Amino acid sequence: MNEELRARIIASEDATEREYNSGLAALGPERQRLMNATLRNTWTTQVDVRPARSGELVARVDLGEPHPTMYGTREFYIGTEKWEGPEYTVYSWAAPIAACTFYGKPADRAALEEITEAVAGIRRFTRRGGRLADFDDEHRRPDAQHLFPSRGLSVPKAPSGGRARPKLSTSAAPRDTSQETAPRDSRVEHGCLAGSAGSVPPTRASVRQHPDATATGLRAPELLRRELAAPKAASMSAVLATLQPDQYEAIARPHGDSQILQGHPGTGKTIIAAHRAAYLLSPELKRPAQPRGSVLIVGPTDEFVAHIRGVLSKLIDDSSRYEVTSLPTLLDEWAGLQTAGAPSHSVDFRDVDEELVSLADSAFTRAKVNVGAGDWPTAADIYAELVGLADDPPAQGIDREWFRYLRGLPNSINELRRRSGRTHRGLLAYLAVRADRSPRAVGHIVVDEAQDIHPIEWHVLGRLGNTGGWTILGDLNQRRTDHTFSSWAPVAQLLGIEDDRGRAPMHVLDRGYRSTAHIMRFANQLLPKQYRVLQSIQIEGESPKVSRVLSEQHLLAEAIAAAEALLARVGAGTVAVISVRAESIESELRRRGWTRDRLDTSRWILEGRAVRVLRPERA
Repeated sequence: MNEELRARIIASEDATEREYNSGLAALGPERQRLMNATLRNTWTTQVDVRPARSGELVARVDLGEPHPTMYGTREFYIGTEKWEGPEYTVYSWAAPIAACTFYGKPADRAALEEITEAVAGIRRFTRRGGRLADFDDEHRRPDAQHLFPSRGLSVPKAPSGGRARPKLSTSAAPRDTSQETAPRDSRVEHGCLAGSAGSVPPTRASVRQHPDATATGLRAPELLRRELAAPKAASMSAVLATLQPDQYEAIARPHGDSQILQGHPGTGKTIIAAHRAAYLLSPELKRPAQPRGSVLIVGPTDEFVAHIRGVLSKLIDDSSRYEVTSLPTLLDEWAGLQTAGAPSHSVDFRDVDEELVSLADSAFTRAKVNVGAGDWPTAADIYAELVGLADDPPAQGIDREWFRYLRGLPNSINELRRRSGRTHRGLLAYLAVRADRSPRAVGHIVVDEAQDIHPIEWHVLGRLGNTGGWTILGDLNQRRTDHTFSSWAPVAQLLGIEDDRGRAPMHVLDRGYRSTAHIMRFANQLLPKQYRVLQSIQIEGESPKVSRVLSEQHLLAEAIAAAEALLARVGAGTVAVISVRAESIESELRRRGWTRDRLDTSRWILEGRAVRVLRPERA
């Protein structure tokens, strides 16, 4: 397909998206009017309706010909928000019709199965800078002709090369009703869609036949590779158009299902985590009402929180229905410590071990008896009993090393807070959770980078009042310490989420998206041979470069020179220097005239350029 034709199609679909957003913007006042009319003459006369958000088109589905189950129309769109317009309908990405026609999930009703089997072509959209910028056409039926007809929007001719974006008019052409003769079918409530005349004839370069597209198990492989190769922003964007079958299967599991996803770096674990939360809170899902803040997303760092907040706000309509936090922040809040944002630090395995949890449980049992009937022990009460176990052991006794450990603890919980820093954060948080009589009501918990969570921290998470399932994502090969679990089995047992055979409900993600084959081959040298199984989607790319230097000063200069060279090449992408000597890197940047961003302390700026400086555990 030549660039001019591609630009014309993008301009046409961009005009459709603008019309879609105009329709969404008009929904707010109409909803307010209907709500006020409903409440008139009751005890209240005004309820504020949340304004409609802007939407993004994800895909266009063409059935090839008018279909009776779709009220005699032939196509529809999939987007981030549902909208029923006069000429076409946009279904939410989480709706059943999107699941079966676009994402390949088996239909659960005969009418949906009919529509799925009728799909002749799918057009996927991707974006740059918030605007529709690329697409990919997949033809599923060789006999289908003239797919994706022009909808008749007034679109100026695209300039040569398709680089500039002219201002578009979104006035619709007269509706073509020549093929809308089939009566409405009440089996599926899809709304009214419109057919249209005219089409852009497909060219050999723009069409992928369905069998070839799925030979590798990938959907839209060319579009996916273009997206992966594009420069990335610091915050995550929705990737609804290029979600792959294994990713969507993990995202769209039922609300109460639990799963553990094990995957190497770049296998899309965080993509799944963010979209899983959005799917669970979609209004398209038919389920009993969940409590406010019904999904809790826990990540490793504050940078993780900032990274996924953008996509969550785009896909979830009410921020009160979910909470996203870092594990360090969550533990600090429970422990009563000043938030540091840094991972837990364990020098002694006993600081985070499950045996410490058992001892704390014994102390809690004693504290409940000693505080008297009707009262409930505080964290300080439980801690006092824990320290006292050294003088008055439980009936089963205490191992000698644990006797010495208890003897070494401070006498009071306040002294422990002052002295411990991150070392006893897990113990302090666990005591607080045990002392809490009314834990928060959480409908589902999503945990990312779970391989670095210590046993006592898992027990904290397990007592947060989760009423639904768990989605746990991590890579045991990336564990930073032997003080964490070496397999997922004890995690599943601790949380009570084993499958029918008593095993962890684990699934392996073995396809790499973010990292190139060159990078994965380099990184695989760190792993035992049996774990080097990752398939990389990005075949082409630069090989990692190793520079050997003579001193730390030379190391700083070499690192900053490499970062500046990358900045000159990638433009809008993200460049970072990751170092255990982050403070030294920052000092050298400051000496060279760089200044720290006041809003983001990891970001340094000089003459319009920006580079991040991070320690490994925060990267």
